[in-house]
Amino acid sequence: MAITINQQPTSPNMANADLLYSVSSNQISQPQFQYVVDVFESGSSTLIQRIKQQANPSGYGVFNMRQILSYQMDSDNVWKTDVFTTSSECNKSFIVQFGEEYGTSVSGAVALYDGIQNITAGAPAKTGSAQYIITDGLVEPNSGDWNFASSSYYSNELIDDIAFTHSFALSTAPKTQSIREGDYLTLSFYNGNADGINNATNAQDIYNLEVKQYDSSGVLGTTTNITSSILRGSPATAKLWGQVYTSQSAETRLVHLPAGYQNLTDNGISWDSDLAYYEVKVNPQATDGDKNENAIWDSFRFNVEGLECIGEGVRFAWKNEFGVWDYYNFTLAEGAVSNMERLQYEQIFVPYNTSTTTANYDITRRGNKPFNNKITRSKTANSDWLTQSEADWLRELFYSTNVYIQDGTDFKPVIITDASIVEKTNPRTQKVFQYLINYQLANQPRSRF
Repeated sequence: MAITINQQPTSPNMANADLLYSVSSNQISQPQFQYVVDVFESGSSTLIQRIKQQANPSGYGVFNMRQILSYQMDSDNVWKTDVFTTSSECNKSFIVQFGEEYGTSVSGAVALYDGIQNITAGAPAKTGSAQYIITDGLVEPNSGDWNFASSSYYSNELIDDIAFTHSFALSTAPKTQSIREGDYLTLSFYNGNADGINNATNAQDIYNLEVKQYDSSGVLGTTTNITSSILRGSPATAKLWGQVYTSQSAETRLVHLPAGYQNLTDNGISWDSDLAYYEVKVNPQATDGDKNENAIWDSFRFNVEGLECIGEGVRFAWKNEFGVWDYYNFTLAEGAVSNMERLQYEQIFVPYNTSTTTANYDITRRGNKPFNNKITRSKTANSDWLTQSEADWLRELFYSTNVYIQDGTDFKPVIITDASIVEKTNPRTQKVFQYLINYQLANQPRSRF
């Protein structure tokens, strides 16, 4: 066999990781030898990129697909979804195919070979996996591995009435959060067979979102169930995983669920008059076609709070390290400062360009004439006091390159310019933190020309 794939990324993985392949060939002694790689999006015959690379001194080819694949990704702007939603931009499947080229002499023409069998002409065709599920997240260089720690967020479980409890939402957010009326929030999960191998008996089957309402004494009120129709259609035609697993695509392998107060309101949930908090629980499907009550992919509690007396604060939404959305309210005082830079030119007072027989005196004629005012409006937001875990989680907000604020029912892009931390330590050495953020709208106010 011509090409051997010695190392490849795991699946699912993150686009902003170092996605390393190491390959070798039994033809490297051929004149003008090079490894050749073709990259396609799964289901498409359009070539994204072809790479050619000479063997290293030991004869191997090492390829990093990070830059190529990360440029194919974008954000799923699903903040306001009120149903289970698939991923169209931040999760995709790719096919990586290896081949080789060489000639019969150091100066002759080279030929391209498929990499599967010796001296078989054709485009690169040697693959290590049928496809790679890639999400628009990242893997830190200090994580301890090239690959995304997918086992912490994805596991193929048997499609049976087994009991388990996981914490698989693609977020490091606290499991108990505060939320207000009108707030949007989504949860994101790998779905089905995210390793790219379709299987009728194993899946991470994200089927049901259960919402339970409680009063201030913890007494259970209304329970509402929202089921996924992504693969199964409407509830009237609900099917078990073994009947739908072959229908999966790159889009259905990552799903976004509505979990915010406003998302659930838009879905049609009626809130109890004595609501103090609600819990959401994500379940797979049981063998009777309903949810598996004893199996939990993840669960969250949301304490419903009123607006602060000093103002509404600022709700941020940011693309987290997994490439999906996290949310948080900076509930304390906010402020704004506008800076204006006036661009102007100087014109002489005498109207040498008169179009009449005389140069008329005009007291309104300008000397210095502004032609544009550049307005930069900066805002500040203050968080409430934070625990260590909350402070660590919110650092992702500062690292993110894709941040929005919720303004009514709109989401507006912003730039975090800087942040400062206030640390308070009591005599027992317990620490709490407070963040002050300076940010600007990505689209600044315009002036008239």
